[in-house]
Amino acid sequence: MNTNHCLIFLLWIIIGYLSGSIPTGYLIGRLKGIDLTQIGSGSTGATNVLRNLGKGAAFTTFVIDILKGFLPVYFSMKLQSCTFLTAMVAVFCILGHSKSVFLGFKGGKSSATGLGILIALSWKIALITFLIWITVVGVSKYSSLGSIAAIPLVPLWMYLFHEPVPYILITVFAAVYIVLIRHRQNIQRLITGTEPKIG
Repeated sequence: MNTNHCLIFLLWIIIGYLSGSIPTGYLIGRLKGIDLTQIGSGSTGATNVLRNLGKGAAFTTFVIDILKGFLPVYFSMKLQSCTFLTAMVAVFCILGHSKSVFLGFKGGKSSATGLGILIALSWKIALITFLIWITVVGVSKYSSLGSIAAIPLVPLWMYLFHEPVPYILITVFAAVYIVLIRHRQNIQRLITGTEPKIG
């Protein structure tokens, strides 16, 4: 890899991270005089927005957080045609959302941004994942349980749909990072019965 390729690679990673880092929920909360990092779960994702700011703000956060993952990954695929680069852009989108440079490396759980990434990689797998998530949430009323149930299955769908190996590996990373690390407190609350339900 020559110097130009290294610079292009680095630029795309920075784009992915900065896109993921846009603190959508936090900014919407600030417009209403609320600091989401200090209330509820402390997350800037759509679920905490829903609990503290209402449905409209939560929907806006959800859509923009999806776009934060979709746009850089989609355009890296179209403009660079390198599956490894695309996978790395996806990794840094996820890291950016959960560890935003604009929030002192705080953020959300990365589920919506992860969905946006998945839409860019494979809309069919994204649809399957979303349907599993919404079914589990609809039955249990736990948003976190929907993510915990749906996300670990993504690498399996990637394998069954014969997606490139880098895409399978990024979804393995996402499953471990989003579920086991970002949702670890939710898992503890689910076990103890203290996890708040939607609504």
